[in-house]
Amino acid sequence: DIALLQTASKINNDVFVHQSATTQGEESEAVEKFALADGRTESRAVEPNHVGPETPKLGRVVNESGTMRAICPSTEEVQCSHADKQQRSIAVFIVGLRERLLFNKTLEHVIRRSIQEGFVVHVYMALVDKGNGAHWRLERKRGIEDPMFANLSHSAFQQRLSQQVRQAGGCLMCVLNYPGSEPVAPLPTGGDMDARISQYSPRRSKVGRNVLRTYRSRETLWNVTLDNEKQLGRNYALAMWTRPDSYWFGNITSPGDLLSKANSSTTVWTQDCKSAGGLNDKSAILGRQAAGIMFKAYSRFYNTKTITRYIRGKMANAERYLLAVAREAGLQVRGLNFWSLPNSDGMLLASGKVCFIETYWCQASGIKGQRMCPKRR
Repeated sequence: DIALLQTASKINNDVFVHQSATTQGEESEAVEKFALADGRTESRAVEPNHVGPETPKLGRVVNESGTMRAICPSTEEVQCSHADKQQRSIAVFIVGLRERLLFNKTLEHVIRRSIQEGFVVHVYMALVDKGNGAHWRLERKRGIEDPMFANLSHSAFQQRLSQQVRQAGGCLMCVLNYPGSEPVAPLPTGGDMDARISQYSPRRSKVGRNVLRTYRSRETLWNVTLDNEKQLGRNYALAMWTRPDSYWFGNITSPGDLLSKANSSTTVWTQDCKSAGGLNDKSAILGRQAAGIMFKAYSRFYNTKTITRYIRGKMANAERYLLAVAREAGLQVRGLNFWSLPNSDGMLLASGKVCFIETYWCQASGIKGQRMCPKRR
């Protein structure tokens, strides 16, 4: 099967269309086409020695293709995106598998909580309908999709998300829906490339490629965010990423308190639990300058000249790679106690109950009696 990723953005009077193909689960070289304003198309081959990723800059239109449906309207079209110039704003990013989405708690404890403190909250989402079957934790195979979203078309699903975010007081700015796994660029050779996530190298492991897909989707959404900042005439004060299956037990810490701390713009805050020797990558709050670095983890991964001094045999997983990205850029990394970012990886069972992945459960939470997900036999 051949999957095509097609995204468009207006460049002067032309529309740039980037297409990249994957065959039998492997990534191939990209093909570039220009769809000109007069209806003609012009194809341009990628140079044979070209390496490095493409993170699409999406157009301000609905884009539909065989592998993605994107709605990223202009800020003028999204009426809720406008707010008092004095209000500070937060961009919240949710990237991962649609079937794992546990949205109600995120609406309550992240979005509504931030709005109650006086922040404007803009939400950016990239969700995959069906992954490549690679589960780092086999317990995942028992999970089901929230019946509230199950069997909805992309259009109906996006409308449902928009309604829920609006009811919570926020604004859904961009949604990307992928029927299958997004393509990622082939890895270059040389340097420390294979050491960066050696525990599950993207060159050999589906799990490793899934990590890169997460980074790629975040960076794609970040490109949209930068465009929105220009249109709105102001920058976000903070950015936050979290996962679809993050189950929140309470409100996130005060965003205002974080902003009041020294060097807040260059700080990354994550849960100081289950960091796997690096930076806990489940949920993070980032100052604006830090966000500009960390949301580029995908393109930075392909740069063979970066993070070499931080590897030295230590770069075994995604958590350590992200910590190296932060250190290379001179960012501050601060751990927060569990109840400042009170979430854990949850999974909805057919019984209607939510269980938790034991490997990722933070014992420091002090929560007793939670249902751990059954091990797959």
